[in-house]
Order: sequence, then C-alpha cells, then structure tokens
Amino acid sequence: MATIIQKTRWQLHLERHRLLFKYGIKNGLIREYDEELLSKLRHVYYGGIPVSILLLHEKLSNGHCYDRGTMVTLGFGDDYFEVVDASIDTIRLNPKFIDKYKNQDMDVDYGDHCFAIRKKSDGTEWVYDTSLGLVIEKNLYFKMEKPKIRVINSKEKTVDYLNNLYFEDCDIERDKYAVPLILPMIEADLIATQPFYQDKLKREIDIFKREINYDKLCTERELEKNRKR
Repeated sequence: MATIIQKTRWQLHLERHRLLFKYGIKNGLIREYDEELLSKLRHVYYGGIPVSILLLHEKLSNGHCYDRGTMVTLGFGDDYFEVVDASIDTIRLNPKFIDKYKNQDMDVDYGDHCFAIRKKSDGTEWVYDTSLGLVIEKNLYFKMEKPKIRVINSKEKTVDYLNNLYFEDCDIERDKYAVPLILPMIEADLIATQPFYQDKLKREIDIFKREINYDKLCTERELEKNRKR
C-alpha cells in the first residue's frame, strides 16, 4: 500500500498536471490527431485493421504504447522523429502502480512508457502519446511528465524495426478475410481514446468497411460456414 507521502506526491502531480494541461489547451500546445496523419494511417494495416482505427479506439491504444507509439510514426511522412522509452510521473507516482510493482526494482523500468517525438518542418517538436491519443508540445510534455529516459530509438532504427517485424508482408487482400471475426468485437466496445474522436472512429470504420466491401465478406463467410455444416 502506498504511504501517505506517496499519496501526497500523487495528488500534487495531478494538480500540477491539470494546470499544465489547461495551459497547453489554452495556448495551442495540446492538439488532437490531424486529418493528414489519420489519412496516411488509414491504409497501413496491422492484423487486418487500419492503424487509424487502432489509434482512435481506447482499448486498442491505451496500454499498448510500445506498439502504437511506434506505429504512429508511419504517418509522419518525411519529418524526423525518435521513439522514446521512459518512466513518466503519471505511471511512476500512481499509488495503484506503486503497490502493484512494489517488489520490482523501481530504478530499472518501473513506470516505463513509450512515446514518439516528431520534429516538424517549422522546427517545433511534438510528443505523440498514443495512450492519451494526444499530441503535446515537447517542452510542455516534459514538464507534465518529467520522463526519465531509458532508450531513444532513431528514425532509421524505428523504420527498420517496422519493416522487419510488422509491415513487410502486410497484405490487406489476404488479411481482410479475418476482419468479419475481428471487427464485430471492436464495434461491440466502441469507445474512443478521447471523447472527441468518437465520430472520427466511426468514420474510419465506415471507410474501412466500404474499401474492403465488408458486407460481401460477411456474406461469403456465412456461406462458407454453411457449406461446412
């Protein structure tokens, strides 16, 4: 169980985080995913599902930072970026995590999180935190979370990683036949990463369905099941 001091630190963090978040919203330093990013990720697939859907769906993004924090970079175009593994205060100071990991070495990877830092053509740098579903100006994010950096992966290393492990053989024509099994589970719990993404999440699913002719796939699958009976 967390001590009184640990609980106090957590409450102070929450208040500080709230004030900085409010400041960021007011000054345009916290943003949502833009349309250009989503359109680029709309035709990048993982397990037969567009990455745009994975990022906008709460249960498919929150808690999957190592995968999603890397995948989001596929929408950055020619911009330079890095993918960072670091311990952050929102995890590190949370009493429920302190209790959960109390027997682990908290100096190693306790509170570890993964996020991408994108340097745009105008010189500004932005953190893409896929668990939050938000884009936050780098200096503000570092004030909010005080990350203790463990690993920095360069753009080149990240691109090689994605090519070798995720998308080298990605073929929607092959994978789409699994979608009638997967998509109903996604739609059954359709909660967006942030409330203001709800309509965008529904839109991305509708676009995906049209592009793969989802109704026809479902009909073909049902016919195949009936033939096997």
